[in-house]
Amino acid sequence: MSFNSKLIAIALLSSLLAACNSSMPPRQTSPSQPPTSKSTPAERPRATPPMASSPSAPPVMGPRIINIDPKPEFEGNATDGIDPNTPLETSVTPRLDPIVKSTTKPYIVNGETITPMSAIATPFTQTGHASWYGKKFHGRKTASGEVYDMFKLSAAHKTLPIPSYVRVTNLSNRKSVIVRVNDRGPFGRPRVIDLSYAAAKQLDIIQHGSSQVEVTLIDTTQQTPEPLQPSTETVQVTRQIIQPASAGASPAGVPSPASTPSTANTSAANGLEANGIYIQVGAFGQEENADRLQKRIFTAIPETQTLLNKVYNGKLFQVVLGPYPDHALAAQAASQMRDQLQLPALIFSR
Repeated sequence: MSFNSKLIAIALLSSLLAACNSSMPPRQTSPSQPPTSKSTPAERPRATPPMASSPSAPPVMGPRIINIDPKPEFEGNATDGIDPNTPLETSVTPRLDPIVKSTTKPYIVNGETITPMSAIATPFTQTGHASWYGKKFHGRKTASGEVYDMFKLSAAHKTLPIPSYVRVTNLSNRKSVIVRVNDRGPFGRPRVIDLSYAAAKQLDIIQHGSSQVEVTLIDTTQQTPEPLQPSTETVQVTRQIIQPASAGASPAGVPSPASTPSTANTSAANGLEANGIYIQVGAFGQEENADRLQKRIFTAIPETQTLLNKVYNGKLFQVVLGPYPDHALAAQAASQMRDQLQLPALIFSR
């Protein structure tokens, strides 16, 4: 091969090699090794689970978790800023209200699961310390959806139905009051019930802050008490007649007349006696329930035989005690109805 031929061959070979090098792609990263330019799973924000983001799959709902406010209820004097002349609610009449379903679900406080009652179930009695809450929560919504009013007779309880009614008795002075349970609590303290300012005032525990109490749930499932209609409305009144005891010894501990009132009644009257003071202890849509309550009261307290009345106002059969000659005797009898029989007692005059 001539020298010129060799030069031409070398030039052609060099051109071919250059063409091959220019068409080779860059080095690819192995599929098992992610590119260093992308973040690792630990560096990426957490993705929303598919089930939670899917519109067709509802989120999983667990027990509600309550975070306890670490701040104290009050600092300094608990009654600072409270006008002593503000009118306070002095009594409430228990009634059967629908239970708020959202308040029957279990919830968690400090890792403890609490399961509320879903219905009125008596007997229920609880003993422990009661505290009271006022300015800090005044005007806020309660668990029932109602706005908390510290000047009304209400309370917070961990498990009782909302709403419900309880009688709270201060065991140090025997004072008692009926309150409406409409909130959850107390939390973070060894207490069984939190009372409103008005309730604590009646029980005389404002200055002490807490007291040992007894809490008794009132059974409203058979009663729907409401005040009597004005005296201008004609009402039918029947009074139980106690039949004399039959021949023979009376049962031990039960005086004559017989231990239960008869179902015989006097003829209907056109109203209760005027200028009298009375106590309403129950009102029913069905007459047999009123009769049952009359028998219960007479069996427990036989001396009420001449005071028991059944009043029909065209809507309800109401069980009424009276008349009493003065308010002091009526108040004493009302306390007996509440303490001994756990009955709501509404004093009224005609």
